[in-house]
Amino acid sequence: MSGLQEILVLVLIVIVLFFLPRMVSRPAQVPKPPVQIKQIPAKWRLAVFLSLVWLVVAALWLKPWEGSLVMFAGVGALPVMIFWGAVWVLGGYMRRKP
Repeated sequence: MSGLQEILVLVLIVIVLFFLPRMVSRPAQVPKPPVQIKQIPAKWRLAVFLSLVWLVVAALWLKPWEGSLVMFAGVGALPVMIFWGAVWVLGGYMRRKP
């Protein structure tokens, strides 16, 4: 048992010698303020809420846990993924457009 304790002490010494100075010597980073709920437009909040409601209603209606996982993926999740994918693509296109 003493051999195991010696190995653990050596591992602890290595950790203290190599990792502790790196953790302590880092300059303090100013944390970014979190996104305020007021900064998110109402239409985005509504879109996220409706997406979640659609997924919940589709899950309750189709019951994917009882074997209709493919149907839930096609009727529940796929429309939400297509919608948010289109929003993402159009948002990037509109930002790039002068």
